[in-house]
Amino acid sequence: MKRPRRLPLHFTLLELVVTIAIIALTTVLAVSVFRGESPAQQMESAGLQFEAFCAKVRFQALENGADRTVVFYPETRTFKMAIPEEFQAKEEEAKEEEEEKLRLAAVEWTLPENFELGTEFADKEREAEKEYFELFRFFSDGGASGSLKFELRYQTLRKVFDISPLTGLLTRNEGDEEE
Repeated sequence: MKRPRRLPLHFTLLELVVTIAIIALTTVLAVSVFRGESPAQQMESAGLQFEAFCAKVRFQALENGADRTVVFYPETRTFKMAIPEEFQAKEEEAKEEEEEKLRLAAVEWTLPENFELGTEFADKEREAEKEYFELFRFFSDGGASGSLKFELRYQTLRKVFDISPLTGLLTRNEGDEEE
């Protein structure tokens, strides 16, 4: 009886290099996915989201030719855009009002979990008699009101945001650590 012939296993150097590269790439991707974002990345992400939110509110003020305010709801930790009462038309139809409410509801930002606001906000929260309080206002010419510094804290990191009264642009101090 004849035994089946075995084929010798030979790999070229190129095949070995490609296999090792695929294994290395898969390992790097798996580690980065399971590790998650570092605190610095989470702080940067939250800062960029807040900047985008403020840019949307400022754009609404410029686009509509009427002031828009940024209000904070401490109970839900949410920042929302609002139209000041003096700019709301008295004779709006119910349909237009409902459409406006739906559009405004989309312009909001919620403070991420484990993030805190600076001490100036804690003082304002205690003083607030309503369920929300106004932080600052964007004017129809692009400017802004308020000298409130918005401080965002996460673990030992903090970012301080300030709005220019002249241009309405948001500036921030990058990556300061608490001492």
